[in-house]
Amino acid sequence: MKNSKILVSGAGGQSGTLIVQALAAQQYQVRALVRNTAKAQYVADLPGVNVYTGDMTVQETLKAALEGVERAMLISSANDRMVETQ
Repeated sequence: MKNSKILVSGAGGQSGTLIVQALAAQQYQVRALVRNTAKAQYVADLPGVNVYTGDMTVQETLKAALEGVERAMLISSANDRMVETQ
């Protein structure tokens, strides 16, 4: 298992799921950030993956997911609110 912790937002979506799966296959420690844990079904049981519930627009929900993270991949929709947030 690689020591580097990587946060992937949007981990419950199509692109986010594929990214989490690829990182887990390369033995990275992944923090999968989802707004709804039901959408994390394809990544929750992968080795090295921990699922966190949070919302990129609500700062208080991100503290635990970001603790110890060295890199982040921000995957989201391209709506104006998310573009500004990122």
